[in-house]
Amino acid sequence: MTTRVAFTAADIKRAMGVMEKCGHQVAAVDFPKEGGFRLVLGDRMDVAAAKASGRNEWDDVLPQ
Repeated sequence: MTTRVAFTAADIKRAMGVMEKCGHQVAAVDFPKEGGFRLVLGDRMDVAAAKASGRNEWDDVLPQ
């Protein structure tokens, strides 16, 4: 038996659109294990640039 999802892709797009209309940039969407989703606000990370530089945000946090 399958469980009905609590939200759809359209719900996520709608939430992102509302935040962008309010002037906030959505950096990512988080899916916590408790269910639902959270929008992470901030600057989007340029994945191609991060791969080219060989660094990521964890390099600043974790000791080498």
